[in-house]
Parts: sequence; structure tokens; C-alpha cells
Amino acid sequence: MTFEIKNNLEQVRSEIETACLRSGRIPASVRLVGVTKTKPAGIVREAYECGLRDFGENYAQEMLSKQRELADLPDINWHFIGALQSNKVKSLAGGVHLIHSVDRESLVSEINRRFVGGKCGILIEVNAGNEETKSGVQSDEVEAFFGKITALENIVVAGLMCIPPFSADPEYSRKFYRLLRETRDRLEDRFGRSLPELSMGMSHDFAVAIEEGATIVRVGTAIFGSRSKPLQGRI
Repeated sequence: MTFEIKNNLEQVRSEIETACLRSGRIPASVRLVGVTKTKPAGIVREAYECGLRDFGENYAQEMLSKQRELADLPDINWHFIGALQSNKVKSLAGGVHLIHSVDRESLVSEINRRFVGGKCGILIEVNAGNEETKSGVQSDEVEAFFGKITALENIVVAGLMCIPPFSADPEYSRKFYRLLRETRDRLEDRFGRSLPELSMGMSHDFAVAIEEGATIVRVGTAIFGSRSKPLQGRI
């Protein structure tokens, strides 16, 4: 499996570099997060040995289990990218690099309460497609949401994240990624705050996301293959 992961990582990194060159950016401006939900800790270790340092998990218990198994990897960064219930926040305190999926005030308040003594980096999840079945702050409500949470002392709002409506055509995602970037730019102008991170783009459309300004791409299938059933129940 290591050889396959190594080849897949090289291909994804090559595509990231090409997309950056097309858009006048340097490849180092894009962080690759390997999405390892449902994959065993051994697969994470193999990807780590191939140079990957950032890993995204959707389920708190699964992430905590892998953290215990991989405690000997000191420079690994864990990103929580799934829907997060407030009662799971305590278990993440001190062990997560960035929470990508913050979408309501009650969740932000709990993160602020649990991360006393150590600031937690968060991204506001934006429902860019205004889909009823998806979580995320509505596009026209992001400014009000940001204004309510920006003063909390134990969090750092690092930027925005979105998952656009799915289409097999990567170009379909472009307008949603552009919207996220424009929303970020408006927030920076209005509040005078730097929001450097845009987490957008997955296996099938990360090149388009990079062209529209992504600083973090979340790639699972293109590196690790198709997923099996979840190891833990959805939180």
C-alpha cells in the first residue's frame, strides 16, 4: 500500500503545483490535508512516512483512537472536518490543529469554554449553495455570525470553509469557491481582520478551488482510494 499512497501523493502534489502555476501562486501557499476517515491508523502512518503531515477526520472517537496509536509522531497535525456536536468538543481540546466545521454560536461558545489556556483555530463553515440538507452558516448571515464570535478570547477565526453542491463537473464548483473567497474578502475589509485560510476543494475539484484561492484542500479518495463504512458512529 505504501507504494500506491506514495504514487497518489506525488500525483496530487503535482496537480496542486500545476494549479498554482496556472493561477500565479506558489505551491507552498496550499496545504494538503489527507482525509483519512474510516482508514486505519496504519494507513495514516504510511502517508506520514511519505511526507504528509496534515490529516482530516470526521468523527471525534475515530480521531482520538488514531491519535493514541500514532502518539509517536510528534509533528502530525489533526484537522477536524466533520459535523461536530457540542458534547464532543471537550474530547478534542488540546489535540486538534484546526476545526473546519464551525457553524453555530452554541458550538463556538463551547469551544471557547473548553480551550481555556490554549487558543483553538477554527474555520466558519459557509453553506455556499444554501442547501437545506447541509450545515453551515448561510452566505448572507456570515458577517453577523463573525461579528458575534470574533471577540471570544480562546478561539482564533482563521478563515472560512465550504462544501459546494456536488457535481461530477469540477467547473460547477467554481462559482461557490469564488463566493467563499469574496465573502472572506468582505469580512477582512469590514472587520479589519486577517482571515488567511480558505478550506475548499476535494479530490475531484481541488484544482479549481486552488485557482479560486484555496489555501487548504481536503483530499481523501485521490490519495487513499474509496472509503469503507465508518469505524465510529457519526457525531
